[in-house]
Amino acid sequence: MHLLTVRDMSGVEEPLSGFFVTRNNGEDGEKSISAVGVRTSFNQYGYDKLTNQTTLIYRDEEYIVKTSSESANSGRPSKEVTAIHRIFEDLKDRYVAEEKKGDMTLKDMVSFALSGTGYTFEVNTAGLKDKVNVDSFGWQTSYDLLRDALEQFEAEFDYSGTHILIAKEIGRKLEEPTFRFRYNINDPKNEIDTTEFKTYIRGFGKQNEDGSFAIQEEYTSPLAAYYGKKEAEPVREDSITDKVKLLEVMKKRLTDHLELSVSFSAVELQGAGFSDIRKGDYIWCIIDPLGLDVQLRAVSREDYSNPNQSAVFTFGKVKKKASSLVAGLEATRKGVAKVIDSKKGVLKSSAITKAGAATSQDLSAHTGNASIHVTSSEKTTWNNAAGKVSDLTAVDWSAPSIGNGWVTDTATPVQFGKDVTGTTYIRGVIKNGTIGLNAPVFNLPKDKRPAYPIYFNGYAGTSGATPYTFNAVIKTNGDVCIESSNNPTPSSFISLALQFK
Repeated sequence: MHLLTVRDMSGVEEPLSGFFVTRNNGEDGEKSISAVGVRTSFNQYGYDKLTNQTTLIYRDEEYIVKTSSESANSGRPSKEVTAIHRIFEDLKDRYVAEEKKGDMTLKDMVSFALSGTGYTFEVNTAGLKDKVNVDSFGWQTSYDLLRDALEQFEAEFDYSGTHILIAKEIGRKLEEPTFRFRYNINDPKNEIDTTEFKTYIRGFGKQNEDGSFAIQEEYTSPLAAYYGKKEAEPVREDSITDKVKLLEVMKKRLTDHLELSVSFSAVELQGAGFSDIRKGDYIWCIIDPLGLDVQLRAVSREDYSNPNQSAVFTFGKVKKKASSLVAGLEATRKGVAKVIDSKKGVLKSSAITKAGAATSQDLSAHTGNASIHVTSSEKTTWNNAAGKVSDLTAVDWSAPSIGNGWVTDTATPVQFGKDVTGTTYIRGVIKNGTIGLNAPVFNLPKDKRPAYPIYFNGYAGTSGATPYTFNAVIKTNGDVCIESSNNPTPSSFISLALQFK
């Protein structure tokens, strides 16, 4: 089990023993951790230092605490925090007050963006363009400039400590073995999206004075042989005078692939023969009911400090996180500033060009973006709430039927519930029951069960200054079982306090 430590603003570090950590290595290079723990005599000094903007050190990486909350369960204070990797804090805190123009390589742009930050980098140029021409590169934060450079070269990045690795794609293409997946469409953690699926597109380049087009092309995806001809909105780019460039843009606009999102645990992957999977890797996967033999990419990894809980990989499409959406909105704001005179409230004359006009396809893509627009069901849910934070976090508590000899504590009875955001909560104290994976304490109703087994630890009493812990699991059928406890009297005291979606 990896040790978590906290460093305060003065540089003093203290251990946070007994805290349980979830680490997420997600999309867009985002790395974060969440940690939860109870204050004990072993971690009291670190516990007291744990506040917003303090630094957490976990597996030799530094994270900055951004949210924290404290509560008391059975009179024992506990804290829950979330923290983002230091790179986001450092690069977003430095503003580059100058700009570059003209032809620039990716190394040129990244070097300019990171100058003075203390971060180093290396670029694998395989598959990347040699250079791009930029009108203005600068007057943004180092982080925004780095993301702009990566977008222009269609590159990705990963990092360790203060060193950044950049390449066309981060990861490997594993040819062997093949994962055979008997897809269950009722499983909520797996998704297939064919909403925007098309197999045919036409393209039109520069338009002549007589209304005809100097170049025009059409492209049919090989998948049309299986799914038929499904025509996408044509490409209209008056600035394109080359057929090769036009065809390249057409293929990029055509959504001739299925959007898949599938989650596998590390245990499942190891059982299929994958002993070493990393974020960014591709694996071959056969999806039986659909007759598909496809390469899926590991786009995120979530692992845990609990040694009994297997890491989970998500392959395929990942929904945007709030931080990514905020970054996108900020980029939109800066883009608007280039064409709108905020003092006069009118378009800048320099922006009124045909090339800068939004197309109907741009508008369609924006209005159809489910990540930033509220659906009718979401609207109904939010309208039913009174609009206060307390309404969103309010929990309708229920008492389960306790079995297998377990007794609930009178002062802190076992309860479960769910809030309007879809988070299930369990709390309370139990004792004197049967420990084992086939002896559930109680069973959760269907609407409050996890999509995959959840393993957790907790407080199991104290002998003098020594706290005891227990291991437990919530099965997909709703059974809540206490697996083991290191208390000499294992079932004498078990404190339940957790939440999940």
